Amino acid sequence: MGLLAALAVAARAHAQHTVHVDGPAGSRATTIVRGALAIDHEVMLADSTGRLVLPRGTEIRRTVLILGGDASIGASVRGDVIVVGGDAFLRPGAMIDGRLIAIGGGVYGSTLASVKGGTESLRDHTFDVTPSATGIRLAHRYTGARDPWLELPVLEGLRIPAYDRVDGASIAWGPVLRPTTRWVVDPTIVYRSHLGDWDPGINAIFQLGDRYTLALDGRRGTFTNDAWIHSSIINSVNTLVRGSDTRNYYRADRGELEVRRFDEWVQPKVELERFAAVTVERAWSVGATDTLGGRPWAALGRDDAERLRRPNPRIAHGRMSSAVVGAVARYQVTDVRMSATTKVEVPFESPGDERFAQLTFDGTVQFPTFGLQRFRFDLHAVVTVGDTAPPQRFAYLGGSGTLPIVDEPLSMGGDQLLHLDSRYEIPIPRVKLPFVGSPTFAIRHRIGSAGVQDLPRFIQNVGPSLTLSFVRVEYLIDPATGDDRFKVGLSFAR
Repeated sequence: MGLLAALAVAARAHAQHTVHVDGPAGSRATTIVRGALAIDHEVMLADSTGRLVLPRGTEIRRTVLILGGDASIGASVRGDVIVVGGDAFLRPGAMIDGRLIAIGGGVYGSTLASVKGGTESLRDHTFDVTPSATGIRLAHRYTGARDPWLELPVLEGLRIPAYDRVDGASIAWGPVLRPTTRWVVDPTIVYRSHLGDWDPGINAIFQLGDRYTLALDGRRGTFTNDAWIHSSIINSVNTLVRGSDTRNYYRADRGELEVRRFDEWVQPKVELERFAAVTVERAWSVGATDTLGGRPWAALGRDDAERLRRPNPRIAHGRMSSAVVGAVARYQVTDVRMSATTKVEVPFESPGDERFAQLTFDGTVQFPTFGLQRFRFDLHAVVTVGDTAPPQRFAYLGGSGTLPIVDEPLSMGGDQLLHLDSRYEIPIPRVKLPFVGSPTFAIRHRIGSAGVQDLPRFIQNVGPSLTLSFVRVEYLIDPATGDDRFKVGLSFAR
């Protein structure tokens, strides 16, 4: 079914005036649907015998509810996409500013799609969709008792691989176990091709009612504090193709016990997750010149000392035990969207007996301005009080994803960091190219600094960019020094 058909069913859905939701008030599925209906939204009816398609190159400027069947999403959506009673399939080129949620089905991703708000599958809840002359009725139905006790996700238990300059290919396999309707146990074994290591891990989540969850996670792995710069998929593509890895790494055995509470309000639309945890970690350095005898393969930049051959900073070997508290908040009123993640770590045991507290904050604000134009602002901050944190708690700036004019990637680092990124985007709908759609022009300003116990001089990058489908072309300049750079990258990246 093409776009015209999708718009036709959307028009028929609007002609039916209203959507009636019959479901328990405490159910997350009910809250999600009612929250979407309380804001600017589009309702589309899917055909249970086929699949509704939102094709690539089209744009929908509001939240979309697809009711009664599967959906294939390749469009650009300036809100959430919620599929009720079916599976959600992402297609290359899809760009969703909000979340992609499947109620009564699963979410199936694409490495060339972007979902900024994350994905979620509520397989044990669904709604039966009944159109009538006065509206559409959604009747809640619980299906959790029918979930299989053992599932082999993605490809017979083989998970989506990752690739970086330390591990090479990280290939994970494992089943998902559901011994009861409240327990989900996810054991994995990960092979790191460059290290030659097999890393075991397990994550177990117990549902304590509708609002609370208890999670236990234990694993040996390769960890980073720089995952905020690029997602794992984007970082893997950049490493494999360009030899550009925008993360520093260390190895650790880590265990964590966490309690999390979820609350949601419909009007205005607010989601709040609060969590408290105890974490124990035994860490050691990896990827320095004395720990790796070679380097992974990349199509370009394999011999570049500042890219694939770049060593990781050494860390303080030993054990760190910490108490962690934090929150994840999302807020939406009309077309204004805000999200924030805050985490505070207070160690009671550290390798050098350091006494410190560290706050990590991520925030995003985005809203439309005139016509199709829109503004977005992102903030990432790390603030440490007390003693200097050990190097495994340092964060870094510099190079692709943060301050591209800085030649050496991640050359600015420490236990204090501030990075601000603002952009004003102007879509150009009058220009429409086959297969890739319309371009978007933007003016972008980035400013940042990082250091140990203090923030040194701030560095600015400012300039125009042009985005066409999944490719972005930028010209950047540092106003203080006059240094400039021309850059081509993926539009899904930061």
